Amino acid sequence: MLQFDRTKEQMGTYSLDGENQFPRIERLLARYWECTPEVDVERAKIYTESYKKTEGEDVLLRRAKAFKEYCEQREIHIPEDQLIVGDTARHPRGGVVDPIFHCGWLSEEVDTISTRKQDPYQISEEDKRILKEEIFPYWKGKSVSEHWIRQIPPYVRELAVKTGIIDVEIKTQSAAGETAPYWEMLFEKGLGQIKQEAREAMENLDESDPEDFAKMTFFQASLLTLEGMSAYMKRLGDLASEMAVSADGERKKELVEIADNCYALMEKKPENFWQGLQFIYFILVGCLMEGNGPSYSPGRVDQYLYELYDQDIASGRLTVQKALELIEAFYIKTAETTWFLSENAVMYFAGYQPFHSLIVGGVSKHGKDVTNELSYLFLTAKMDVKLHGPSVCARVHQQSPEDFILHVAKLARLGTGFPAIYNDEVAVKMMLLSGGTMEEARNYQMVGCVEPFIGGKMAKWSDGGHYNFASAMEFVLTNGRSMMNDNRLLGLQTGNPEEMTFEEIKQAVKDQLEYMIKAISICANVNEKVCAELTPYPFVSTLLDGTYRTGKDLTAGGVKYTIGPALIGTGIADLVNSLSAIRKHVFEDETITMHELIKAIENNFEGYEDMRLMLQNTTPMYGNDIEEVDELAGEMTDFAYDVISSCKSWRGPHFISGLYPVSSHVPHGLVVGALPYGRLAGKALADGCSPNGGTDHDGPTAVLKSVSKVNHEVHTSGTLLNMRLDPTSVEGDLGLKRISQIIRTFVDLNIYHIQFNVVSSEVLRCAQEKPEDYKSLIVRVAGYSAYFTELCREMQDDIIHRTIHMA
Repeated sequence: MLQFDRTKEQMGTYSLDGENQFPRIERLLARYWECTPEVDVERAKIYTESYKKTEGEDVLLRRAKAFKEYCEQREIHIPEDQLIVGDTARHPRGGVVDPIFHCGWLSEEVDTISTRKQDPYQISEEDKRILKEEIFPYWKGKSVSEHWIRQIPPYVRELAVKTGIIDVEIKTQSAAGETAPYWEMLFEKGLGQIKQEAREAMENLDESDPEDFAKMTFFQASLLTLEGMSAYMKRLGDLASEMAVSADGERKKELVEIADNCYALMEKKPENFWQGLQFIYFILVGCLMEGNGPSYSPGRVDQYLYELYDQDIASGRLTVQKALELIEAFYIKTAETTWFLSENAVMYFAGYQPFHSLIVGGVSKHGKDVTNELSYLFLTAKMDVKLHGPSVCARVHQQSPEDFILHVAKLARLGTGFPAIYNDEVAVKMMLLSGGTMEEARNYQMVGCVEPFIGGKMAKWSDGGHYNFASAMEFVLTNGRSMMNDNRLLGLQTGNPEEMTFEEIKQAVKDQLEYMIKAISICANVNEKVCAELTPYPFVSTLLDGTYRTGKDLTAGGVKYTIGPALIGTGIADLVNSLSAIRKHVFEDETITMHELIKAIENNFEGYEDMRLMLQNTTPMYGNDIEEVDELAGEMTDFAYDVISSCKSWRGPHFISGLYPVSSHVPHGLVVGALPYGRLAGKALADGCSPNGGTDHDGPTAVLKSVSKVNHEVHTSGTLLNMRLDPTSVEGDLGLKRISQIIRTFVDLNIYHIQFNVVSSEVLRCAQEKPEDYKSLIVRVAGYSAYFTELCREMQDDIIHRTIHMA
């Protein structure tokens, strides 16, 4: 068993095998499971009152003043037993109403949000009244979504709004998110030094110069938000001090130290490991207070926290056991966060997941392995605390220590879908293509699902919209009509497929893809423009490299690297298998005609069951290491990349490509009719680069070899591979070695990402029948994990129907 080079006193009593049951953590977990997601209107009230007072002022200052008032006025709590303090909502798992993003859709859904099938939120009658009488009237016509919908062209609106063909609404419903603070800088300076730098910058500006005047406004806004965060920390410190007066024993000491942590972090950089974790959480809370956005990420925690950890262990201030307990307390706080979305949007991001990604392992800025004790502890904490957040990730490469790979495998075997695993060799190339230096690229981390990111130095919408590979196939067969959208003409009219050659069919698919991608780019450009005008981010911008040099907010291009947005493709396997079926059965073997195939598809194969079974059983399918099929995947994803990278975004750079669905493969599938390889209408599409469930029958190595035919590095927003393993095949030490061998093969084949579901269909079906008995069952949906019983039936069925491989 792996052992750290520490004395017995420094170690404490704990297990690296995920068998720890710290009494405090068990109590905190028990309380967590008592929480029901509910709507939180407090931010909406405070922001609305602030905005009423600041009518006519610069939007940056309005946003900063509202943020500061929220910090000063919002309710604060310190739960019993908790060591990490602060809250993203009034109650754990609360959906915080951000009026400028939410009032449009929420005004239509406020009476049904507690009963919707995916991610429902409870709401009190009093809070409904407040929204209807105090919040909605002020914000009517002022929300981001209302501005956006008025500005996109009518033909684009026809395709983009609530059709399921493409999804572009998400950025009209939430703050930009998808960023990671410059943690190294924050840990080096602390908030006090950053405040001083803002004051000094303002002293050197000439307000009679228009550019300097704009910079002055940014620095004033930045300083207001920092003062707000310090005030918030002080309030929590004061509360801890008050609580310590009436507490006794060990809890009294803890509350005193919590207060000391809060007071110190108001100005100073973290000076010990506990303060380091608390500082991370405070910054995440600040990001979420500024806007209801996803994917504010802690990044490479095992690297920038290690010095504090090591010094505390060496001095006797901390034991390894206590460090593990602190990490687990941090995990529970992070899992209390939700991302508040509309009924339509939540189908694309199901499971209350806020996408806070932390990552361990990997190489240094100089290319050397930097796995350390914290790398193992953050993985072990996820074994103990089986919650959907934060998203724990692991960086691996050819020189990763075998002990580390086995520890990754040990966590994966638990069946929670963690960790997501990333290949340094491919990710570094992605970041170099994004403009980073070699040192920056090697220091990449994750935001969101699978999106690589140069921490603190990027402004990147890693989700500008989702397009649907399978719809492109359908539009070719229907001459542009969507069968599941009342046969409306939503695509291009590319002609009669019965008169086309196979090459002409492929070209028609590409024409349909290009039409969809161009439509999404228009939507994203309008969205970027509206967000820059209405929702700059002075607090988040303060945390990034470049903004204090340029004096600009991140929405104005103030950071070192402005990237994207990314346009995301879903269902590549569905398109490839459809093309393979047409090539084999219509053109090569001539077992059916195109006319017969189209008729069967129009009837959802009713009356054509023999044809459907023939298509399913004899079509060469993606995921089985069949060269001519896998080449189609490479060709079509390369084409999508070429089109996407030719489109220019509103902020200046070209769009970037990604191949991951979040959970869009389910709603995208609901609006796609039957497909040529025998898939029935409405079924979920394949997720990311993964094969379709049930079509990859030649084992995990064949899947990896097929997926390796995609040029992963050019899709710089990330690609995704889900793999499901039979639990019985990974039992014991041999099972761990089998998982580690899959990981090593994945690295050797230059695939970017892989993650595992290790759970039996029997368990999943039992959870469907008796959800009350499986409340804590976690599964991998796509680039994230969620509680299985909190997913709608369609998403549950998709996970059940994925191919189970023997490792």
